[in-house]
Amino acid sequence: MKYCTLFLLFFVFSAQIFACSCRPPLAMTDIEFFNADLVFIGKITYVNADEETYKRTATFEIINPLKVVGDMKTIDIVTPYQSATCGLTFLEGQLWYIWASNDGTMYSSNICTRSLRLEEDGTSAVPRYQEDMLAIAQFKQQNGKQNFDTNTGTGTGKIRNGFKEGCWKYYNQDGVLEKKCKFRKGVEKKCKTIE
Repeated sequence: MKYCTLFLLFFVFSAQIFACSCRPPLAMTDIEFFNADLVFIGKITYVNADEETYKRTATFEIINPLKVVGDMKTIDIVTPYQSATCGLTFLEGQLWYIWASNDGTMYSSNICTRSLRLEEDGTSAVPRYQEDMLAIAQFKQQNGKQNFDTNTGTGTGKIRNGFKEGCWKYYNQDGVLEKKCKFRKGVEKKCKTIE
């Protein structure tokens, strides 16, 4: 009985430690959109829930490519296996508004992004969804040189059709150049740290 009680306490304590908790997204900023790797509205055609790797992979048919590189029609998005570990509850046939990041090997998303499940008719009762759509439409019209505040200073470079293009320079809070990166249609091709 003593061991059962200890196990139960450990289980409850562990669940509290690993439970996912995120603040709701704030109003979208231009830097948030321009730094995003992938933003789209899509329908799930297949889900692979793998308990061994503790990942859930959903194959999406892209319906509205809000920020997509190239002529992408389908994409696999990886998320943690359960919502308790910040996983999105992907099910076949669902419609989603997805924000995903690319680590070089895969695109992934989770509860702490702007991703949101939509109703079958493509709407959402969550007010920020409409606000996001209006902001994205505005940001995609921006072209030319842009200056952005970053977490560590500022970034400056060109935007073309909503994507970073060409050489971008990043400065620290003292205005000292720290890094130069080259982009093509929003994809970072190479970066050089300035010593």
